[in-house]
Amino acid sequence: MSQDSAFPIRAAWSPVRRLWWLRPWSPNPLLRPSDRIEAVLRLVVALAVVVAIPIAGASGTAAYTGAAARIRAEDAAKFAVSAVITDKPERTPSHLPEARVRWTHEGRPDTATVRVPNHAAPGDHLTVWLGPDGTPTAAPRRPGAAALTGIAVGAVVLNGTWVVAYLLTQGAVWLLEQRHEVGWSRQWRQFNSPIEEDPQ
Repeated sequence: MSQDSAFPIRAAWSPVRRLWWLRPWSPNPLLRPSDRIEAVLRLVVALAVVVAIPIAGASGTAAYTGAAARIRAEDAAKFAVSAVITDKPERTPSHLPEARVRWTHEGRPDTATVRVPNHAAPGDHLTVWLGPDGTPTAAPRRPGAAALTGIAVGAVVLNGTWVVAYLLTQGAVWLLEQRHEVGWSRQWRQFNSPIEEDPQ
């Protein structure tokens, strides 16, 4: 192997070797106590980042299971009826069209004001979902809604843990650097202080 081809390997290994030299239990006498503290902190943060992955997965799975059960329970009590628009649709303050509709369920007629499509007109038929009390309610949610809930919860837990770990690490490193600068300044002042002459 030529020297040129070996250079990338050495360059790739240099960060790993540097981390090994900066390990907290290193016998290197040049390592300051603050360097060892920083190394321990980075190890703890790295462990927390790794542990956060299965925790986020478990949280997302639990959220998905709960959301799926809740959606099934809510949708089980809903039923659809065919309704007819009786009045001209009107725009609500939020610019959504609503209209009065009429339907018959189990021989009993009923009416309500519900959301209608933008192109709706009196006489059009549409499906209205009713709750257990017979009043209009939201249509059943799609099966993927529970999966999206689980993914969102897992992502929030994982990203939140990583962000907190990063901020804690950066804050601790900043404090250690400030401590180093204070120590260097103190030593520099001592080095530059005038040496008292011995009395003759």
